Formats: sequence, C-alpha cells, structure tokens
Amino acid sequence: MPKIVDHEERRREVLDATWRVIGREGLNAATVRRIAEEAGHSNGVLAHYFSNKNDILVSAHQLAYSRARARIAEATADVEGLEALRRAIHEALPLDDERRLEAQVDVSFLGLTVGDPHLREVRHASGEISRTRWRAYVVRGQELGEVDPDIDPDDVVDDVIALIESLSIGAIISPERVTVERQLAQTERLLTRITRHDP
Repeated sequence: MPKIVDHEERRREVLDATWRVIGREGLNAATVRRIAEEAGHSNGVLAHYFSNKNDILVSAHQLAYSRARARIAEATADVEGLEALRRAIHEALPLDDERRLEAQVDVSFLGLTVGDPHLREVRHASGEISRTRWRAYVVRGQELGEVDPDIDPDDVVDDVIALIESLSIGAIISPERVTVERQLAQTERLLTRITRHDP
C-alpha cells in the first residue's frame, strides 16, 4: 500500500530546512541541493513542491512573517493600545533563538530584493500587512488616551519599522552590542516618546 504523504507537512519540512541552512551557513549556501540534503529529501522531491530556489526563499520569507503574526495575535489577544503595541514589537524583535532565526531569514531575503523586482514586491506586500497592524495599535492607543493625539500614526509606524529592522540587523551583525536588554530599552524609549503626557 503506497505511503500517504502530507504535502503541507512536506513543504513545511523543506522550509524549516531552508531556515536552518540560512541560519547556520548564510543565504549563499541555501542552494536547492543543500536544502534537500538538510531536509533529508532528493532534489526531485523539492521540485515537486517548489519551482526553483527563489520559490523556496519566498515561501520561507512568508512563513517567517506568518509565524510572527500568529505570535503577535496571541500575545495581544487580551490587551490593546500602548501595551498591545509593546507586546507586538517584542514579538517582532530577535529576542530569542526562534525570533533571531526569523530575523536572519528576513534580512537575508531583504538583500535579495535589491536586484529582483518580484522579490521586492513580495517583501513590500509583507511590509504593508505589518504596517496596517502597527497603525491599528497606535490609533487605538490614541482613542484610549494613551498615545499623544497630535502624533501622526503613520510617523509612529515608520519609527516602529525602523526600530525593528535596525535592531534585527544589529542583533545579527553585532549581537554582543545589540543585546536583548538594549532592544527592550530602545523599545521603551520609543513608547515613552509617543505616550500622552498631560500638562
């Protein structure tokens, strides 16, 4: 009797293998052959699920964003406003091994977008979904009287994204300097700056 294959599980195995290769050896090492070896499958199996290396990398990128969004939704389920924004930022920062690997995947993917319009559009689409979420937290914070009502929510979103991206890069390149404590402190400085302070 032929073995029943869970195709979604097989795709996930390949994407997890892609993450591991990128995390240990860098993006250049993430060839179809190397990913297949890491996943314990043949090149032919990968070809059944992905059309080429870029297809694998796009899927790995989208999985990273999907996992982060799921964590953020769970972390903010019982709060709103400023505290929801704080928790969401924490989930997006490379504060542990899992999130650091996500940052490595994203930063590696970001480098590829420079010369590839399709990959740039994929990254842009992911960013727009995130922007919508960040903006909702800020606006709700203003409605609750927690966030300065004179601040443009879109300016705050720009600052949040700049914070997350710069700390993600820093944590990969200079982990001894961009520590968990420093990341949390910089997050608090941003939140303090946008908090409403009545005279």
